[in-house]
Amino acid sequence: MISTGINGLDEMLGSGIPDGSRILYSLEPGVDGQLFMISTLSCALAKKRPCLVVLPNTTVDAFRNDVQRMYGARPDLALAPVTFFDSVDWERIQKGSKSPEGRARELQARIRKLCREHDVDVIFVYFDLLNEEFGTDAAAAIFTSAQEREKKITLVIEHLNLEGEQLLDHVIRDLNFDLVLAIRSSFRPFPQFNYFTLVHTSWADLPARSVPFIIGEGRVIPYIPRIVVTGPASSGKSTFVLNAADDGHSVDRMAQEGSMTTVALDFGWIRWKDFDITLYGTPGQERFDSLLPSYLGHAMGALLVIDATNADQLPRARLLIEMIARRRIPFAVAANKSDLPGTLDPGLIRRSLAIGDEIPLYQISAIRKSDVNFVLESLVDSITQFRY
Repeated sequence: MISTGINGLDEMLGSGIPDGSRILYSLEPGVDGQLFMISTLSCALAKKRPCLVVLPNTTVDAFRNDVQRMYGARPDLALAPVTFFDSVDWERIQKGSKSPEGRARELQARIRKLCREHDVDVIFVYFDLLNEEFGTDAAAAIFTSAQEREKKITLVIEHLNLEGEQLLDHVIRDLNFDLVLAIRSSFRPFPQFNYFTLVHTSWADLPARSVPFIIGEGRVIPYIPRIVVTGPASSGKSTFVLNAADDGHSVDRMAQEGSMTTVALDFGWIRWKDFDITLYGTPGQERFDSLLPSYLGHAMGALLVIDATNADQLPRARLLIEMIARRRIPFAVAANKSDLPGTLDPGLIRRSLAIGDEIPLYQISAIRKSDVNFVLESLVDSITQFRY
């Protein structure tokens, strides 16, 4: 087994990537996704797995310098057991063979020889130049044949994907890749952000998941920049946010023209199962409804909190749901204070809010940490399964 070294992704994959797997990191143009390959290489070397890195478009020294400059010091990259096939080696093959077929045979023989001599466990291939030279199938066959002839070698490929879903379908269906991860960029319905999608795993029946991320301190950080927690006044929003967060605050703001209006803006920061998440609790009074679209505009998900003992809140809650629904983001409803007498029937709540069974409705007490954690986990799960 090897791991990707990507927080959140390794948890999705379970115990790791089985030996002998074929892995594709598919990068969309313009996305900063090179760290996925580097992180996996770093993890393999940290476990003393002999690795072969194939980088026909650059030299070993340039590769090391780029890695250190972009992602910080990774001492394991400077240590054995790692073998490189770089642009100098590739130029020798080009000079020695005049035809593409001859170059492919020579490269294949060289890769097999390196695998035997260095007892290679994992091959890492920067695929773009070879794809241009030989085409996808022929270039991939150079390395998959090494898997088949030698011991159970794991193959990891990074490729700039200019063909989109067609290429992903092809490598899954025809080339039998075991893990396909697409690193992408989204512009709508949110501001631009990068995310990775778990497109395919052969060894586990996992749903396709898309996880926003940022690059920080030389690592990939799964990141949900904003979950909005809204609802009628006195429904329990502040309690939910402050109870969920590792670090939470309520902020009082002064309205314009000096009038002292206290507006509770609840902010919470949480590290949840390798995700960095920011929670925003919005004011519940109707006069502040004009603020809600701006908060929702940058949100990846939303939670509507209602007082499950107060039927008078339901018309107001329905208006808020309509505002959330316009943003087309994952959201759920938390019926707070459900541990108290006089709790409203869930069916009545659904009918009053005009929500179907596809919208989660949780009966909770916001003062119970376990309830808050369950709602948060379920909402994050919905966000990662949302198709951006």
